[in-house]
Amino acid sequence: MKSKYYTIILTLSLLCASCSDFLTEEPISDLTAGSFWKTDKDAEVGIVAIYSAFSKAISPGMWDWGELRADNYIPHDKDAFDQKEMIYNNIQVDNQAALWTNLYSVISRANAAIKYIPRITMTPNKKNNLQAEAYALRAWAYFYCVRVWGDVPLYTEPIEEISQGIYRERTDKNIIFQEVILPDLEKAYYLIDKTSTVRTRINVATICALTMDVNAWLHDYEKVVSTMKEKVQILNKRNWGLSALTPETFAKDWRAIFIEDNQAEPPIEVIFKLAYDQLGNGENQSINYFASSQPRVFLSDKIKGMYGILDKRFGSTQWEDIGEGKTQLKKKFWPDGTIFVGTGRVYSDNDLVLYRYADIVLLYAEALNALDRTPEAITELNRTRTRSGENPFYASDFVSSDEILDAILEERQKEFVGEGKRWFDLVRCNRWQEVMEPINGMNDERKVLFPIHRDHINQNLNLKQNPGY
Repeated sequence: MKSKYYTIILTLSLLCASCSDFLTEEPISDLTAGSFWKTDKDAEVGIVAIYSAFSKAISPGMWDWGELRADNYIPHDKDAFDQKEMIYNNIQVDNQAALWTNLYSVISRANAAIKYIPRITMTPNKKNNLQAEAYALRAWAYFYCVRVWGDVPLYTEPIEEISQGIYRERTDKNIIFQEVILPDLEKAYYLIDKTSTVRTRINVATICALTMDVNAWLHDYEKVVSTMKEKVQILNKRNWGLSALTPETFAKDWRAIFIEDNQAEPPIEVIFKLAYDQLGNGENQSINYFASSQPRVFLSDKIKGMYGILDKRFGSTQWEDIGEGKTQLKKKFWPDGTIFVGTGRVYSDNDLVLYRYADIVLLYAEALNALDRTPEAITELNRTRTRSGENPFYASDFVSSDEILDAILEERQKEFVGEGKRWFDLVRCNRWQEVMEPINGMNDERKVLFPIHRDHINQNLNLKQNPGY
């Protein structure tokens, strides 16, 4: 699958060698109708082009946007200027994380696919599935945009002529949720081939997880519960579910969720992982961030101190202490004995797991708690807690739903360290100030959003900077 996937990417790279990124120098869609979108092969290449742009956006975006601003890390003393700004809540307008170019490349390519694939002759099932992937990826890109910057420019058609008015004002994020993200996900769900279990392509479980995530962000917890009940729980349990880890095999089975093995099927817990290949769409920056001799970040004492002694995720399962009080997150994602630098080093092209079933379970627990369904919420919370070796919670352990929410957020922090979730969790549940003010003095609500990069502001005079920057 991976070989075929990147053969298409190499074809695409030749096709688009002279194309410019969306919203940069030449605002023309890089896959135009006049030269492309003729056959089902074109459609397949066009969809892989969206994944290629998404892979560039997500690494390092999943960490920069979703995690580094929270309490999991401390920056390296040198050569980590952008990361230091995020961790210490001092983001400047030239910080690379403030760029949205790669996300808009995803949106641009998805817009072209959504417009032209319906016109191509191919089998209905293939056509529907490719359209579903385009809708879901567009929704996902916009979901990142509105969480990171709030209101952003809205494009739902491919930009094929400069006269189409490429430099637009920002659109209210609520309009983007209601008119693009949620409708796109609904279309994707009904179009997707529900028998496919390929983890490196959009599948039905990915759409369900993303839908639950979006509705949790909107605090529409009834929708989170209904998605779980009506869509997730009808999925084939042989294909999708929480990995049944045991104390005897925990370390091996836990890490199998993240460590690629071409000889084995991915664990049923993996819902979607973004594929990388050094000879295809290139490397991600995971080793640079976590495992090189000079990584961008080290684990904070806070996150290391959160794991109980019974917790099998603790210590040697996830991290390595390298002395001088520094700890690297280098075991969760790579096999023991991996050489990260020097002769024989591995490439930073490990697949990045973006959704797994544990995410669904804990989002469901959050929703149940918000709806005052306390016993059910605690039951769901315990599903990941007890499999890690910890003792279960009981209703008598809590005096309020706020305390249960804190326990859910703590469990998510321990479960998903390194997976780009923590900052978004704190913002969604309005815990960002409570958690971060003692660490970096963060108390200005305006700084919850990222600044818009100065290059975007200079390029598009219709944009106004986020307040506080």
